[in-house]
Amino acid sequence: MFIDDESLACFQIQRDLTGGPRADEYCVTTGASAPIYGGIVEWRRVEDRLEFALTRRASRLFGDEVLSFEISPVDEATIDDIAAHVDRLLR
Repeated sequence: MFIDDESLACFQIQRDLTGGPRADEYCVTTGASAPIYGGIVEWRRVEDRLEFALTRRASRLFGDEVLSFEISPVDEATIDDIAAHVDRLLR
């Protein structure tokens, strides 16, 4: 989950539970919106930022074609850990 500090908007990447009907797919959501499956065209890490290029449908939901988040790890997590987790979610 990524939260924009200025708008407090939420961007979530989720997967269905193992054995669920769409367990092999990821979706994006605001947390309150319906899920959009396959909503990310591509993503990349740029130093301490993650950038997500969105599909047209996801762009309409989030109000932009590209979302960029500066990562602020908590507890013992690192930026590398977070990027690796995003990579696993999107595979």
